[in-house]
Amino acid sequence: MSDSRIYPNIDGLGHLSQLGKTLAWHPPYQRLTPLTGKHRSHQRGRGLDFVELRHYYPGDDVRCIDWKVTQRTGQPYLRVYAEENDKQIALLIDLRNTMFFASDGSMKSAIASEVAAIISGGIIRDGDRLGAVVLTAQGIITIPCRRGEKALLSILNTLVQEAGKLPSLKPKSVSLADGLETLNNLGLRNSQCFIISDFHDYASSHASRYLDALAKHNSLIGFSINDPLEEKLPTHDVLFGNQELQVEVKKHQLTDKAQFEEHVAEEKQQLKAHCDKHRLPLLNFTTHQETWAQMQSRCKRGNQ
Repeated sequence: MSDSRIYPNIDGLGHLSQLGKTLAWHPPYQRLTPLTGKHRSHQRGRGLDFVELRHYYPGDDVRCIDWKVTQRTGQPYLRVYAEENDKQIALLIDLRNTMFFASDGSMKSAIASEVAAIISGGIIRDGDRLGAVVLTAQGIITIPCRRGEKALLSILNTLVQEAGKLPSLKPKSVSLADGLETLNNLGLRNSQCFIISDFHDYASSHASRYLDALAKHNSLIGFSINDPLEEKLPTHDVLFGNQELQVEVKKHQLTDKAQFEEHVAEEKQQLKAHCDKHRLPLLNFTTHQETWAQMQSRCKRGNQ
């Protein structure tokens, strides 16, 4: 079996998806009415979401009486439901060549795949429809929204297959904007979209235009996967390598270090400002830490 820090495997992603089902964290679904509670019903089949528990009034549907609460309190109580929306959740997962990089720990592509697996497990647990748009070095793969374990396996198998092809020696021109456009063309409304990428070409493409369009009708969460070396150049000699070559860069060759770091900081600030404009949470993940530990930490912060 290949090193999962470089190429994710189906066993590892499957395990993380099961862990994802245990996370006490839910995306911000749109409320149905002002009375709708903070928690959704996990019982599917009635086509209903539980709204509240209230006193029974003459004329109410007796079939909705909660007999356990009624017996315990000595007063009739009614369980109120609202019609459930058919929720669709879509993931955009970036597996282009720039994601096949790490100065330590795991490749960005491996971290992105693991984040997607964890999120997907929680979505399947909640019974929602799950789909994905996968950006690759050779094009865009669209996985339609479906319910159940088959939808989960379809995404996990695609991630293993495509991440295993990196890096591509002859990549096609596929931008983050292309992926967001594809996601926007799915016609999602009142849905949750997770965008998992390093966002390296966000500023240089028309990505903001499609992000604006998506944010008008959906709730978005971004996961920015980065390596520390991409933000701050080292002060020592560095060895870079890929499938074919290795190049040693001496520290005296790392010129314009301050200018590079300033440029990276400006791009990150631009992305953050755009996300703040749409109240889009942007969660930062690093290649130098385990994905599950990072996800647990982010979820705890989000629930505080």
